[in-house]
Amino acid sequence: MPRRTSGVVNFVTPDIFACMKMQGKGRREIGVTLVELVITVSVLSILVAVAAPAIGQFVARSAMQGLQNDFTSAMNRARLDAISRNTCVSVCPLSSSTANTCEATAANQGNWHQGWITYVNAACGAVPAGGPAAADIIAVREPGAARYTLIDQGGSPPAQHTFSARGLLRWSGRTLTLADTGQADSPHARCLRLSMQGRLMAEMPASGGGC
Repeated sequence: MPRRTSGVVNFVTPDIFACMKMQGKGRREIGVTLVELVITVSVLSILVAVAAPAIGQFVARSAMQGLQNDFTSAMNRARLDAISRNTCVSVCPLSSSTANTCEATAANQGNWHQGWITYVNAACGAVPAGGPAAADIIAVREPGAARYTLIDQGGSPPAQHTFSARGLLRWSGRTLTLADTGQADSPHARCLRLSMQGRLMAEMPASGGGC
């Protein structure tokens, strides 16, 4: 029942005061202490330090595998196109100085990592003066990351690889080295052997690192 105090009716009972005090005591502040924050940051730093090398190796391996797969696909496509079109199809290294044309500098013609052009070579001859006609180009592969290289290791690398209408290469038996110049020992390096059918067989480098 309400009680009258000094002429004022007081509707707040002692039980309500007790309940309010208990609620105040049960209330808890939510937050992070400095010690907890330092421990969390330390654990994260350790995890990053441990995982970073593994992530770097994964990225390098994936990039090199991607370059190998792209070159293999280009050889396979050129061979199949030559057979289906009943004419010669060539793959030449992309020029490092002129857009959408074959590399003309002999010293750079073995650098397949700078990209390549697949085109119809109806004359089954050398690279046309000024490069392939736009209508003859089948596909262009742009350069990738500069640290990953794919280089013909033989002397006087050919200006292009040409498949005949029978699906055979003139320049076969070539060996290319796939390497990562960003790592001293290039642990994911591979030796790629190019057959007459345009197939690539990957091998581990010799103990000295060469192919």
